[in-house]
Amino acid sequence: MKAIFKIVAIALVACTSLISCNNGETLQEYYVANQENGDFILVDVPTSLISQDSKALDEEQKKVLKTVRKINIMAFPLKDDSTTDLQTEKSKITTILASDDYEELMKVNSDEGNMKLYMRGEEDAIDEVIVFASQDARGFVLARLLGNDMNISDMMNLASSIESGDIDVSQFEGVMDVFNDKQ
Repeated sequence: MKAIFKIVAIALVACTSLISCNNGETLQEYYVANQENGDFILVDVPTSLISQDSKALDEEQKKVLKTVRKINIMAFPLKDDSTTDLQTEKSKITTILASDDYEELMKVNSDEGNMKLYMRGEEDAIDEVIVFASQDARGFVLARLLGNDMNISDMMNLASSIESGDIDVSQFEGVMDVFNDKQ
């Protein structure tokens, strides 16, 4: 009788282990797998490089910036022969974001393109924010903000600071050119 309970217990532990394993690719693995791929533009920026002049930031902005560890940006600019590749790569990212523990916060669809905003973590303690923007005629940009205990309202304030020019984001200009008019 004890042998049967042991076998059942071992089987349950084995099944639980197999079920809990995630065989799908993670977003981090996707980034790493495409690091050397010439079809992608990748930029990794520690937040210490975002603003060289910390005097331009108020105390609240500095506090918010401290919760962000790093920003990863990946762009896939559309080339004449890469329409199929674009759809394949967008599908991979969509699958990763749907299967992982990301929560979709916002979706914008327009004639200009599509954008989705995701987060991972708790509402007042966010670990990761993802922006996935695509335009079929140009390509896509995938941006990840990695941090500790980030807050949505604080992130919105930080975005306002970027828009007003308080924070230098010139490091990102080449990546954002994906959505500018083709030369």
